[in-house]
Amino acid sequence: MHNEFDLLIGVTAIENKLILVTDNVRDFERSDGIIIENCFVRK
Repeated sequence: MHNEFDLLIGVTAIENKLILVTDNVRDFERSDGIIIENCFVRK
């Protein structure tokens, strides 16, 4: 993770079984158990 705030956000999402919606996928994708949704990507 990139910094302490990313760590806090990631752990909170994992612990509460939430989907993390972010455009900053790179900083979170190596976290085990995290579900990431990037709805900001243009298709």
